[in-house]
Amino acid sequence: MKIKKIFFWQPQEDILKKLLSINLGKFLVIFLNYSIWVFLFFVSYLLVKKDPNIFWQLLLATIIGEIIEQLVKKQIYWRRPLFERKDKTPPGLVDRWYKTGSFPSGHSIKAVFFFLFILQYGVIHPLTFSLIAIPLILFRVLVGFHYPIDILGGLSIGTIIWFISRGIVFPVPLINLAKSAFDLVFFIH
Repeated sequence: MKIKKIFFWQPQEDILKKLLSINLGKFLVIFLNYSIWVFLFFVSYLLVKKDPNIFWQLLLATIIGEIIEQLVKKQIYWRRPLFERKDKTPPGLVDRWYKTGSFPSGHSIKAVFFFLFILQYGVIHPLTFSLIAIPLILFRVLVGFHYPIDILGGLSIGTIIWFISRGIVFPVPLINLAKSAFDLVFFIH
């Protein structure tokens, strides 16, 4: 019983409802929800700049992650905590993304395989990554988008995805294509 309480922990107070009752809180919910994607884009830039093959590894990992996440969430093992509290999807967030099940956390899936890629390629200090990504992931539990078990599931799935994609070396023409596109997009000569 104690393990279930840990895996499905939620704060006693409805933090989401409190945040949505003030203008700055509404902004924070949207900003903190989407800011991880901006951060991961920056990390992608650093990774691909180091080695264009990483573009294809990241693309493969992202596609696998999305497929697994969507298939598993369709099973709806449990609803998101915010819906259990009778809250609605906050304005500014895509409602249909929140109507599926809570398990696994897609944010966690991507965060963990990106973390493992930065460990593998050393483009950013792991502590820096952790100080940005972990609070953003924990915020999602605090406001009721996920339970801790959803985060743990995402961490497990993300690790497996990294193991699948980390060592793949794509053909030279694809690597050259990624480098040319990268150089063009970021005005590198």
